[in-house]
Amino acid sequence: MLITLSICWGAAYLVIALALQSFSPVVVVLGRVALAAAMLLPLALHRRVLAPLRQHPWWVLITVLLQAAVPMTLLTYGQQWLSTGLTGILIGAQPLFVALLALRFDPAERPQGITGVVGLLLGLAGLVLIFGVDIHDGSHMLLGGILVTAAALCYAIGSMLIHRKLVFAEPLGVATAAMLVATTVLLVPGILSLPAKLPSLPSSLSLLALGIVFTGFTLRLFYGLIARAGPARATLAFYLSPGITVILGWVLLDERITWSTVLGLAAIVVGSVMVGRRSGVVERSGV
Repeated sequence: MLITLSICWGAAYLVIALALQSFSPVVVVLGRVALAAAMLLPLALHRRVLAPLRQHPWWVLITVLLQAAVPMTLLTYGQQWLSTGLTGILIGAQPLFVALLALRFDPAERPQGITGVVGLLLGLAGLVLIFGVDIHDGSHMLLGGILVTAAALCYAIGSMLIHRKLVFAEPLGVATAAMLVATTVLLVPGILSLPAKLPSLPSSLSLLALGIVFTGFTLRLFYGLIARAGPARATLAFYLSPGITVILGWVLLDERITWSTVLGLAAIVVGSVMVGRRSGVVERSGV
């Protein structure tokens, strides 16, 4: 299950790249969240995990916007100008932003000891390396890197809000709410952005797969893995997926892998693991 989840999350960026060949970013995100919502809603209703979210509706709304609609949109727009490998690496920096935000907002999540500090500095050095060497091809590529990094920051903020404000809620309920809210917010812009001509079959199939397999199915698989193996082991998929993205992009899309890509990836992943250690286990929250 862990390997399957890591591959699905790592391959999602390749599927997004195929969908973007015929659809605008907002349509890709709308299709993704709407299909995922259709998969998650029956399960959430069956388990009655949505009702508790009514306790704090405004915190729920703010959190799920920062955990789904906003970062998914930033990510998809940014990926137009980046390779799938670089996209996966930059999104993988989310734990570093959690650690940085924790310095001010959450003492319990601050990097622990010298290991945590070294991990944070190592991960940030990996980001600097990626931006300084790999993201060099004009303003569009730089803009793409900034947008994807901003998406990682939004995911980090959303994760912290879930941890601090929605501790009473089941993760499945939060994930389902995130997909439903994102669908509602993006519905009108998505309809207005539908392509004027018939999209290609590969792009259409990619969009279906992105929503059903690489979002809805993976979220359900993730919660099943938590139940069977525990949260610490389940979250290892977050650290494996960036490397899988780079390898798949190289094998399937003939993307170039440079020394800076490998070093940046290693620095970010190792740094993220180091800052995320709590008493010998790696923890990470979020949708």
